[in-house]
Amino acid sequence: MPKITVIMPSLNVAGYIRPCMESVLAQTMQDMEILVIDAGSEDGTWEILQEYAALDKRINMMQSDRKSYGYQVNLGISLARGEYVGIVETDDIILPDMYEILYGAAKSTKADYVKGVAEAFIETQRGENICHFIKVFPQEKYDACDGAVEMIPSKSPELVLNDFYLWSGIYRKEFMKNIRLNESAGAAYQDIGFMLQAHFKADWAVYIDRLVYRYRTDNATSSCFNKNAFRYLVQEYEYVDQLLQEKNVEWYSVCYYKMFRQTRERIHMMARSGEFWKEVIPDVNALAEKLKGAVKEDILKKSVFDVGEWDELTCFLEDPKKLYDVYIESFTTKDNILRKLLEEGKSRKVVIFGCGRWGKFCHILLESRVSGMVLAYCSSNIGNQETRIQGIEVLELGQAVRKYPNAQYIIASKFHAGEMREQLKALGMQDGQITEYTLGVDTDLLHAQML
Repeated sequence: MPKITVIMPSLNVAGYIRPCMESVLAQTMQDMEILVIDAGSEDGTWEILQEYAALDKRINMMQSDRKSYGYQVNLGISLARGEYVGIVETDDIILPDMYEILYGAAKSTKADYVKGVAEAFIETQRGENICHFIKVFPQEKYDACDGAVEMIPSKSPELVLNDFYLWSGIYRKEFMKNIRLNESAGAAYQDIGFMLQAHFKADWAVYIDRLVYRYRTDNATSSCFNKNAFRYLVQEYEYVDQLLQEKNVEWYSVCYYKMFRQTRERIHMMARSGEFWKEVIPDVNALAEKLKGAVKEDILKKSVFDVGEWDELTCFLEDPKKLYDVYIESFTTKDNILRKLLEEGKSRKVVIFGCGRWGKFCHILLESRVSGMVLAYCSSNIGNQETRIQGIEVLELGQAVRKYPNAQYIIASKFHAGEMREQLKALGMQDGQITEYTLGVDTDLLHAQML
């Protein structure tokens, strides 16, 4: 019996499957089987997978007769021989010690499942990655538990709101026999029902503060960019309603709260496309009716919502198009700010004053629109600063002003913009040459190019 079975459901991921498969094969945990279940790829994915299977006997390939992520994973679970089971989505990447770390924690704690930390990433045209962590708990909670939060999930309904990806963990095979994913068409949201069942049924679970999984968010064919996502949400929450039968109101409350958040995300993405998709109106209305019912029955209460969310829910329930319009207005403001930056940069070319996350993201954002616009980074305290960032030089502030006296200087700092402006003016820069970057690290501005 292998220690781990890795289930890899695939469909038309030829552009991503090689780094994904290589990350699985590079695991320090060698005692594992790999079940690749393809749903009829037509872009060369199957042929690439055959290359790997010919080189590594741990890989078993099979074809699914249904294009359903849930069906593919359920099939993998039924065939798994491993003591524990993990799922890897085939456009993602896992860290080399993922399964060794998780398996060790599972064995020492006898947990039904163990999950690590994930990192969402976008790969830019320059090959740089923009990342943010996906953690179930605040850092303070991990720290208070020495990096491992152990719990009985069924006593914590609030887990539903923050623990919703199945792929960042491993699950005891015998435990997984009691769980089935919804076998709806497509590849979207079936992990909602899976994790809900895991929370209901696990006697013991462990969440460790260790990065194990890299989740790609720039695949333009993924469900988050798909107009059918609203339909998938309707289908999955019909399944969730079945799972919630005989559960107390706390479980209903967190599940419907989550439904709103996911519906809002889809409205947000639709607004980012700049078009209100008329074909999704029936599904959007179906979601709105479910949420209206939850408010009427006091399942959803204003007191549990984050600041601003209740106003968004009220807006959505009054008319989904109104919430879309709110997001359109926000995007228009951001786009106008970006357009001004681009116009100023085209006429003078740019030096970015600030080498932190804002500066790096500003660089990526500008380069994604106009290649070669950014001349250099600069810093008033170069100290141990890198000599190059994202392929371009980093200069001391005075050196940058002497080398590029006619450039447009973009200040990229969340807290020190005023002070940095005065430093530039003291070195002779005119107000017209100084711009403050205010968009932060807003990946929506990159996602817009994928739609």
